[in-house]
Amino acid sequence: MSPHPRREVRLAELEDAPAILEIFQRCDLFATSGHRQDHIGLIDVMDWLESVTDNHPMLVLEEQGKVIAWCSIEPFYGLPAFNTACEISVYVFPDSQGKGIGTQLFQYLETNRPTLGFTHLIAYIYASNLDSQSFFTRQGFEQWGLLPNIAQNEQIKEDVFLLGREF
Repeated sequence: MSPHPRREVRLAELEDAPAILEIFQRCDLFATSGHRQDHIGLIDVMDWLESVTDNHPMLVLEEQGKVIAWCSIEPFYGLPAFNTACEISVYVFPDSQGKGIGTQLFQYLETNRPTLGFTHLIAYIYASNLDSQSFFTRQGFEQWGLLPNIAQNEQIKEDVFLLGREF
């Protein structure tokens, strides 16, 4: 018997939108700062899912049939010279963090890199999100830049680190 509950990584489907939104809202600094109605909603997540391509998928990780994490790779910049660079986002339900779930999603991307075609991954991480910084560092990412006070709303101003990895 496996020591871990059954986990499966698969392509996200439209039916996953409510779970993806819930995970995002529980993890994102600005989604949890009391302004959810001004932030990302179900329609936005459905738009994300409609915009995926073979080279820019959104993945979910299910544990015993429940979506507990998701990740996506999106075009980094809209010019052809940057076509093999992708922005990566990884979100794991708070109760499931620290159990290797983000690593499992990242390994799926790495394994499928020849098909997906990326040569660089870039992550934007809030300066206060030490867990996410640590996660990406463990995956071989380095700090490539700092965007001072770029993320803000009425209550919060936050620096964002640009972390990257070349494959």
